[in-house]
Amino acid sequence: MEQSKLKKALIILSGIAFLGSSLLGIVESIGSSLKEPVAKENPAQSQNAQLNASEKGFLGVLKREPNNPTALQGIKEIFSIRMEQGDIPGTRSILKQLIEIDPTKKDYKELLAAIDKQVADSKKAGTLKTTQPTQPPSSSK
Repeated sequence: MEQSKLKKALIILSGIAFLGSSLLGIVESIGSSLKEPVAKENPAQSQNAQLNASEKGFLGVLKREPNNPTALQGIKEIFSIRMEQGDIPGTRSILKQLIEIDPTKKDYKELLAAIDKQVADSKKAGTLKTTQPTQPPSSSK
């Protein structure tokens, strides 16, 4: 009978130890999550970082393969997004790099000239419009 009481006491003690260690782990994890500040990512910064990474990738492909249709389509989409955002330096940068990759494509040069003219006109008028030319760069020569 004494052995039975000893077994019950060990089982109860083991259960208490198990519950105690489990609760301690839960409390520690909750406490550490409360201490660490939550990093809030700005969606605009995230999108801009993704655009920059995609742009770099597409331009890298176009340097190796100037007529790669996937890279051309991707860079056109990034160009359009930058135009919609009114990102004049970003759109000019894309066009300049496209001209370096393939200087025979007149539409890139024409579009860059149109953007430069728009910026110059806006500076003269004292305002910078975020309107965009009607066509993104095309893959035709």
